[in-house]
Amino acid sequence: MMKDANNGREWWGWNRRHSARQNGRDGRNAGSPTSSASCRRMAGLIALLTALLLWFAGTAAATVSGVEPLRLGPATASATLAGHFARLVDPDRKLDFAAILKADADGQMEPREDFRGVGQTRDIHWYRFDLMREPGAPADWLLEMGEAYIDHLDLFIPKAGGVAGRPQDPAAYRLVRLGDFVPFSQRPMKTRLHSLPLTLPEGKPVSLYLRVDSISAIRLSARVWSPAAYVGHQTTDLLFQGFFLGVLGILVLGYVALGLLLRDGALLSYTAYVATVFCYYLFANGIGAALLPDLPGWLMNMLVGSSGFLGFATALIMWVYILDLQARAPKLARCYQGLALLVLLASPTTVSPLYALTNPVVTLSALVVVVIALVLTARIAWLNPGDLSPRFYLASTLVSLTGLIMAQLILRGALPADFFIADPYQVASMVAVLVLGTGLALRIGRLQAERLRAREESAFATKRAEEQRSFVAMLSHEFRTPLAAIDSAAQMIELSGAVESPSALTRLQRIRSTTHKMAELVDLFLSSDALDQGALALKPEPVALGQLMDEVLGGLTGTEAEERLELSIDAPDRPMLVDAPFLGVAIGNLVQNALRYSPADTAVRVSAFDDGGGIVIRVADRGLGMTPEEVERIGSIYFRASSSRGTKGSGLGLYMTQKIVAAHGGTLSVQSEHNEGSVFTIRLPAAERLAAQ
Repeated sequence: MMKDANNGREWWGWNRRHSARQNGRDGRNAGSPTSSASCRRMAGLIALLTALLLWFAGTAAATVSGVEPLRLGPATASATLAGHFARLVDPDRKLDFAAILKADADGQMEPREDFRGVGQTRDIHWYRFDLMREPGAPADWLLEMGEAYIDHLDLFIPKAGGVAGRPQDPAAYRLVRLGDFVPFSQRPMKTRLHSLPLTLPEGKPVSLYLRVDSISAIRLSARVWSPAAYVGHQTTDLLFQGFFLGVLGILVLGYVALGLLLRDGALLSYTAYVATVFCYYLFANGIGAALLPDLPGWLMNMLVGSSGFLGFATALIMWVYILDLQARAPKLARCYQGLALLVLLASPTTVSPLYALTNPVVTLSALVVVVIALVLTARIAWLNPGDLSPRFYLASTLVSLTGLIMAQLILRGALPADFFIADPYQVASMVAVLVLGTGLALRIGRLQAERLRAREESAFATKRAEEQRSFVAMLSHEFRTPLAAIDSAAQMIELSGAVESPSALTRLQRIRSTTHKMAELVDLFLSSDALDQGALALKPEPVALGQLMDEVLGGLTGTEAEERLELSIDAPDRPMLVDAPFLGVAIGNLVQNALRYSPADTAVRVSAFDDGGGIVIRVADRGLGMTPEEVERIGSIYFRASSSRGTKGSGLGLYMTQKIVAAHGGTLSVQSEHNEGSVFTIRLPAAERLAAQ
């Protein structure tokens, strides 16, 4: 600077001499007032520009060379060190404390206006804090630094009685080790964050040097407290942390019991998510270190990182249940489940340098998932205006998204570390889980109301079925007397010899055969309790496939229905081991339904064959068919399809058919299309398997 000033003076002197020579050469201008004024204005402008440059250079040099120390006065209760520190980043991790002192003396430490996070990094960050205790201020202060999960905080403090200011000899400093890797019992103060007492000289600036190294994200802030103010601060801080963890603990205990009682996946996954949030903040905020015995640093890192990863995984499963993605978006549900598995597999990286890669990826994935949940909950709330639960889901997602974005902006340095509140995501998490829990409580109420309504409908249906069953049983019992009378009368006519015509005798035999079938049906109705319990008493007997079909369809001989039947029997001699009367009722029900519910001018195809694994009996018609919803209800007691309107029936035929087939170890399936007809298929196991049953 002195050299620059001398050069300025020399230049200014040359300029004056040069002007004098010019004036001497030109006599006309030697005494010109205009020329003198111009010279004075030029000289003044040059002097002003020079002064501005010198001032700017001096200001820049002052800004680079030093930081205004934090002044601690008699009235100071607490003060942040933001704006009173400088920083140097060591990306190669090679600088020791002596090298840092030299670099600071050379002006290489950069002054900083505020604390900002640097995210996941393996760089070592060096800080210099500048403090000065003003006259009359107390000598004892407390320095508090955070976050609690930072691995290594090595603080270099000038020794008492040493040289004031910034000693250049490393031996003039004492080292205090802090951080998550220091056992809690060995820390200077047993507090949630990293704190230690300071004794400052009066009226002399003091510089402290801090080395920060952490596998977790670095978000440093530092504040100086008076002892009395620190006690009040600790009380308020621990009160908030206790309230926060207490709310989460109550939610976990309450909802886990409710979820187990109701066996509801959404409630249980929500409870698991809240439990992971509880565990994460228990250890990330330093509460766990104070409550538990000394744990190794790598384990603390695993507890913090793994609980964060596990929280994201449980959140994915929670949204699968809450948004019912299995039904609404099965592909998205599978993506969520696969992502949750990948996150769980990445949990071991939380104790390795790979955490600097996996954590940002998981965080970005969480942001994407929250945005997707926001869109889906907004859509569900729009489509279901009468349901309040989706609105709470939407509000919870908005709060989570806001907190997550703010926390990441602070962590990555886009916002100051002490912006608004220290950890916006912690407050957002508590609000989000409370709002989400309220939405789930409303969901529980709605589910309970639906279950109560379903229970009432089921009770009503059961009562109605019991009444109908009693009526049918009573009516069936009353049928026995007239059926016996009809059979007896037909038998007497046959024995009397009054009827000699072969056709008339055939009709009498058909009357008696039909009467016997009706009696069997009466017995079947009376055994409805056994049907309901799946305990139908079968009497399997050997019978050929062709013989069974002849007995079933023999009653249609000589009728109009016989002309509509198209019968196809492959391997009629195929032996079967079945209860022929019961199975005949089942097959007869299918044939009668096909004839009844299809147009009179259409054929009904009946086929029976051996497919290699058992017997298949198929009845196909060209009726009105059924909808997919009606097909699903086939076999339900008293159910009749819409195509059966105007046709007599009780809805018991297919119910009995299904029960009889099931009692034989077989299955009844239906293929039907609207206006295309229906195909009923009975599949029976081989005789050997039925005998084994």
